[in-house]
Amino acid sequence: MGFGNEITSGKFTIYAQWSAIIALLRIVNFIHIIPFAIIGFVGAFFLVWLEIPLLTRCCPGGPRMDRFTKIFSNTLFRSMLYAAFSVVLWLSILMKSTSFLAAAVFMSISAVFYLVSVGRGEDLERSSITGPRAAVGAASQV
Repeated sequence: MGFGNEITSGKFTIYAQWSAIIALLRIVNFIHIIPFAIIGFVGAFFLVWLEIPLLTRCCPGGPRMDRFTKIFSNTLFRSMLYAAFSVVLWLSILMKSTSFLAAAVFMSISAVFYLVSVGRGEDLERSSITGPRAAVGAASQV
């Protein structure tokens, strides 16, 4: 399935994945408020680890990290994690108005998309660009 087909597929887990990746691009600018910067970089690490499976292929984290990642393969837990991340982003905006507004909005959208996927009974599905098939394809080309 190509990227265009994914966008029109109606699968909310794919929509949530892409909105989380867009939010991640804005979290990189998290240096302004030091306490939130530390929390933001930890959150960004988990976002990259959860949403881009290529890292799990290249840098296996061991059994402890595998158990942690397995917990968040459930879309309900993933929705709760992203809701918590979005609360942190919204709180940082209350302290100092920065460009995190876009990150907070997209992280909230991602949490809502995962919650809608829970309501619809969808399984966690990855995009063809960032999913495991892309990771295996990239690894086989090396």
